[in-house]
Amino acid sequence: MSLRHSVPDVLITQTSIFSSRLRAKNAINGESSSGFFIYREIVRENIHGVLLSVFPLFCLRLHEADIHELVNDFIYHHNATQPEFHQIATELLVFIRQQDGLSANDLALLEYEWLLYAVEIDDNDVPAPKKTSLRSAELHNASVIWNPTLKIVGLPFCIGEGKQEYEQASCLHYYAIYRKYNNCLYRKKITSLDVQLLHQVKEDESWAGILLNRKTESDESLIKWLRNKIKEEILFL
Repeated sequence: MSLRHSVPDVLITQTSIFSSRLRAKNAINGESSSGFFIYREIVRENIHGVLLSVFPLFCLRLHEADIHELVNDFIYHHNATQPEFHQIATELLVFIRQQDGLSANDLALLEYEWLLYAVEIDDNDVPAPKKTSLRSAELHNASVIWNPTLKIVGLPFCIGEGKQEYEQASCLHYYAIYRKYNNCLYRKKITSLDVQLLHQVKEDESWAGILLNRKTESDESLIKWLRNKIKEEILFL
């Protein structure tokens, strides 16, 4: 016989009251303990810390007062659906997206920085790289797979020296974001051809099939491309 455990109504009510008081702009000292105010400040500092650590480039575009206001508005107005600590970054992204006055570049920067964080905490295991000669005979029946943490993003700006760099001509700059076997996070600038080939690999893991379908590049150039991507741990055999 299975037992179903339900949350008592009184606990639901008390939790709702606590949450409302925690989010209130003006908490009244007489109605709350000193511990409540300490906890309230800890929550605020945690959110402030996540904002600065996950979205540093975006925060560089803001004044300190704007950052504090953003944190306060998040606490006062955003009903987080994923309250766990590691989900605060996602909730901040959802909240900031809804704010007025953000440019397309601001949104792209936010999503890029969130993607770096998402790849960093991705719980997929990256396989150990295998040594291979990549001879044609060896590749005939080979399967090629993506790094399980790999994400590809197109940005309206370059990322150089830890900051975004804008150009006069409007074009997309592509980056592969992934973790290597050593668990370090990597960002690699890639070309539009890289993007095409990587998506082909994802759709058809048979390297022989990819060689047959690519009429514009020679087998030699494709094998060189594959060798480089395996060396970079973007792809695996």
